[in-house]
Amino acid sequence: MASVNIVKGTKEQLVAFLVLNLWPSHFGLPLLLATILLSRKVHRHPTFINLCTGFILVGVASCLLLYAGKTTGPEPSKELCLFQASILYGFPAFASLLGFMLVLQMFLVVRASAQKQVIRGPQALRLWIMLATPYLALLISMAATIAVGVARPESVSRDRRFFYCSVDSGILSGTLAAAGALVLIATLALEIWTLVILFKNHKVNQGVLELSLPIRVMAFGLYVIIAISLSLLSVTSPESPIPDLVIASAATVIILIFGTQRDILRALCFWHKEPQLKFNQLSSAPVTGSHVSQKSKVSESV
Repeated sequence: MASVNIVKGTKEQLVAFLVLNLWPSHFGLPLLLATILLSRKVHRHPTFINLCTGFILVGVASCLLLYAGKTTGPEPSKELCLFQASILYGFPAFASLLGFMLVLQMFLVVRASAQKQVIRGPQALRLWIMLATPYLALLISMAATIAVGVARPESVSRDRRFFYCSVDSGILSGTLAAAGALVLIATLALEIWTLVILFKNHKVNQGVLELSLPIRVMAFGLYVIIAISLSLLSVTSPESPIPDLVIASAATVIILIFGTQRDILRALCFWHKEPQLKFNQLSSAPVTGSHVSQKSKVSESV
């Protein structure tokens, strides 16, 4: 039989977990995506669209038991439980790769902009690889989880992880968590490299690349550090509900960091008449004067 109640959660924490998954996946992120896709003044790279879409999927998957009315009480069906577990077990690698691809695109653009060059190479092929790789990792993780769950149906349960269904397999969970952690470490290293380029370029050419961009990058990097720490905490202290609750806040973090950029806020407040300005698509500051050419390179590619 699978272990029962490894995570010691309360009813209030269960409500918090569901709210943290419900509001961004059903309202916050769809509103952000609608603003980007429908506004002619807001533009984002497909890797950012992919990030938002991926976290909507994870949020919906986290609420499957709520839809079925099985968050408490008798165990849900093995089929439903295994389906949810397969998606959520793919979350570490899936979410890490979504974030990595966004940071990679930002790094490529910032480096090219700082060197006053254009991004080289087969961009269409690179884009498809960047968009498809996270979903390929998710499918592989789902297939591995389903294979383990089908072979050992007694290992599939809801009560073991309290908030969601899981599969009792140390090898499976450890491997998937390690894969996600490796990608997060690579993401953090790439963000540090990007910040070094940004600050060097800002010091030499004041105003060409704005400080609001690295501030947002550092905020996102801080969350990456927290996610890595929580991945380790969930292994060494599996009884704590804190890792699941903080990781559930990932979509909210995305909204707070990237959904508060000035061009998005202007688009949301459409009743306010503003002069048309060209915005950097990550930093949000208006482009003026001699910096138009350099900043537009960043805005067109990120």
